[in-house]
Amino acid sequence: MSAESRAWGWVAALRAGSTTSWLDWTADPGADPVADAPATGPRLPGAQHLALLLRLNRRAADSGRSLPAGLADRVVAADVTGRGRAELTLTGLDGSGFGPSPVDPDALEAAELLRVASLLLAEDVARQPVAQRSTIERVRSASHRWRQLTQPFVVVGSPWRAGAARADLAGQGHPSGGRRPTAYLLAPDLATLLADAWTVRSFDQGGVTWGAFVKGAAGAGGLPPRADLPRMARSAAQRYDAGKVVIVTDPARLADALGVADVAAPPRLGADAVDLVRRIGDPLGLLVDHERRPSLLHTALVDRLDGRGGPAPTVPPRWSSWLDAQAERARHDLAAAGYPVLGDLDALLPGPQPTEPVRPVDDAVLGLALDLLLDPVAGAAQASGQGRDQGRDQGRDQ
Repeated sequence: MSAESRAWGWVAALRAGSTTSWLDWTADPGADPVADAPATGPRLPGAQHLALLLRLNRRAADSGRSLPAGLADRVVAADVTGRGRAELTLTGLDGSGFGPSPVDPDALEAAELLRVASLLLAEDVARQPVAQRSTIERVRSASHRWRQLTQPFVVVGSPWRAGAARADLAGQGHPSGGRRPTAYLLAPDLATLLADAWTVRSFDQGGVTWGAFVKGAAGAGGLPPRADLPRMARSAAQRYDAGKVVIVTDPARLADALGVADVAAPPRLGADAVDLVRRIGDPLGLLVDHERRPSLLHTALVDRLDGRGGPAPTVPPRWSSWLDAQAERARHDLAAAGYPVLGDLDALLPGPQPTEPVRPVDDAVLGLALDLLLDPVAGAAQASGQGRDQGRDQGRDQ
């Protein structure tokens, strides 16, 4: 039998759940009854697709799971997205003489497999409706308005952090708003705020990597708007009056000021989790309207990825002096403006950044993608209350 029929045999075996590598398959073709098989399509699937299917089979086998119905078919038929090589052929097959050289699927880097996985996950996310508040939630929200805190307030700052706080306070029966509210500006240390800004951008636009995000900001000599606290404070002062702006570096002090037990922190998505969202967001932008993308990503992914993906990204050492200078500038500008502070402005200064910076790792990002494919986002999106509420708030800087 030909090498191509042997490859079709491997495709058939992978679709049936095989965990045998391509090189092992070709080394001992007689070990499997479908070592050779006729073509079932106009051309063989790309090596990236087959490598992804092999990884899915292995991960499913290791965890006692099975692939969801239809997933294997979707994998072998998928397109590839993002920058990289076109569909690759298997080593040992006669190539056309043009294009990339044939490859061993097991030797492909995780980034190549993520180009296929991200598109599949984007398709899953695109099929989810943007969750709307239920009738019960709307009635509860309306009934809570009479419980407005004695002093009207709004929570502003990074959409990632302020959105979570607003949703939590509303859930406690304390919706923000009212006449002449006090504007509480959430102000974590600058390293945290910078990671928050990249997270919001990943949900909003996809695109830029963490390294490119930091490099671009440092190269521009300033901070991204969503990490620029003095700018946020000026915006709040223009909207609510300078005498109504309070800087919050200690969330516990804010809870005391509002008379609540605590104010929720945002979901904790590690560097790998945010990078996966970023990768899914790119092809999702081709499948849905731009306005729907952030809400869909929040609804489908936030609860699933909360607490996963390792620690938050950190600023590489080469940019640490820039980070320190920007934090000092922010502290100076806020102090000079005379805003009241709940906490201490010194808390804006980032602590020492690790010598070995935390950045997304492709293999870890792929692991998260495999889990989302094996346990589809469809069911989880229905119960994503936190992701839903924060998704609505995310786009509001103030």
